[in-house]
Amino acid sequence: MRKLALGVAAIAAIASTPALAGTATGTVQVSLNVSAACSVTAEPLSFGTVSAFDTAIDASSPSTVKCTPNAAYTVYLDYGVNAGVGTQRKLKSTTSLATVNYNLYSDSTRLLPWGGTLAGVTGVGNGNDQAMTIYGQVPTQTAVAAGDYKDTVTVTVNY
Repeated sequence: MRKLALGVAAIAAIASTPALAGTATGTVQVSLNVSAACSVTAEPLSFGTVSAFDTAIDASSPSTVKCTPNAAYTVYLDYGVNAGVGTQRKLKSTTSLATVNYNLYSDSTRLLPWGGTLAGVTGVGNGNDQAMTIYGQVPTQTAVAAGDYKDTVTVTVNY
């Protein structure tokens, strides 16, 4: 009995609904803006432990750049916190004013200096990590006192 009453109520509700006169359509705009973005990861560059500076000492830092696909970029390295007003990079003693000169390069033969905003490494992003190696060299120079020598170089990616 209860099922019959519900069925009659449903038919009555449908019968009392006004007839539809037609349909109307519209549109909705859907959008997304993907902005260019880049990031850089640089591993420490260590020249190791040395006791003499009578030959050049080479080292490298495996690094990566990751940019959105088709984003053109240029990677710059500053001259470090110890260069002062000059362009010669310097490792500074952690206990005295002594320094050790060093240079950074964008090629394994160490012929292309990497410095300031004049000498950058360019590329085009593909959405994945792209290898980029920073090559370093301590040239022959006068020996310095034993101790730890450090510098901090800022890596900048313009895109």
